[in-house]
Amino acid sequence: MRIAMIDNSRGWGGAEQVMLMVASHLRERGHEVTVFVREGGALVEPFRRAGHDVCAVPRKGLGVLAGIARTASAIRGGGFDLIHVHRNHDLVVGKIASVAAGLPMLLTQHCLLGNTSSSIINLADRVVAVSGFIGDDMKCRFPVLSGKLQVIHNGIDLTPFKEPKPGFWEKVPAVAGAKPLLGVIGYFYKNQEELIAMMPRVRERLPQAKLVIIGKDDEKQPALEKLAAELGVADAVYFPGKIPYAEIGDAMAGLDFNVSAFRREGCALNVLESLAVGTPFVGYRSGSYPELAIDGETGLLVDNQDQFVDALARLSADPELVASMRKRAREDALVRFDLNRMVEDYLDHYREMTGGKP
Repeated sequence: MRIAMIDNSRGWGGAEQVMLMVASHLRERGHEVTVFVREGGALVEPFRRAGHDVCAVPRKGLGVLAGIARTASAIRGGGFDLIHVHRNHDLVVGKIASVAAGLPMLLTQHCLLGNTSSSIINLADRVVAVSGFIGDDMKCRFPVLSGKLQVIHNGIDLTPFKEPKPGFWEKVPAVAGAKPLLGVIGYFYKNQEELIAMMPRVRERLPQAKLVIIGKDDEKQPALEKLAAELGVADAVYFPGKIPYAEIGDAMAGLDFNVSAFRREGCALNVLESLAVGTPFVGYRSGSYPELAIDGETGLLVDNQDQFVDALARLSADPELVASMRKRAREDALVRFDLNRMVEDYLDHYREMTGGKP
């Protein structure tokens, strides 16, 4: 099967990581994938390094029209079987190519929809949401999608996470002796400030606790550092910067708990990765978290800050429960979040949409 994937995002995030994983595993299974991306954007080099056929088109100013025409022309003459769009923002260009080539189009929606219209979102022949949280929001806002929308939870390549190397944080003086060591990973718009705001109360209960905020954001980090200083917990909050993906498993395994105060998460890869290495998750009972972490078995879900602090204290005082959660988290990740399962689910949709092509 030959698939055209479209994502004209400027930056790189979880959606793009999922797109790369799906494209790579499709190729391993004998399928052909060409990705249509923004010229000069963050997707060009990662996909080229991975050996994929990349068509980079202009998406600025008057070049937008040329980019749309080039995409449609390449897909029309490229012998493709299906178009897979990974952002609702690309539905129009995807539909133009779909009509020009006479091909079905699948949309994967990775995050909550922003401002859009029913006529735009309904351009896709089929819609996949990466969580029930995303899917339910879409169907509530656009009931027309109810008959064409299904959920496929993200998956990850579990191989790098099966045997993480111990002691990742032991060589970092800033967090030496931390107990528990809390970690959050992701873009800095995901409510890291609330985690910092909770640290004074966490330290009252757990004086050796420290929070590691993983990621790089030169614009937002100074404000987070200032908040930690104002609250008197600057020594308890550490910013290691961006950690290479090859080391993420080791970093997550070295944490006592993976934490998040974000309430609108679509289907966080970092939660799947932390569970895969056996690190329990603590976060709010909102967004997709109730679909990813099993409350009381692979982590604890809470409704407010008081419960959040209590959950950390409870886990820190119960090593047997934590050990049980670590074991259960690894087992659950193997069953529910394996990349092969996700790719096979997408292939089922591809086959149905193309009349059963292998």
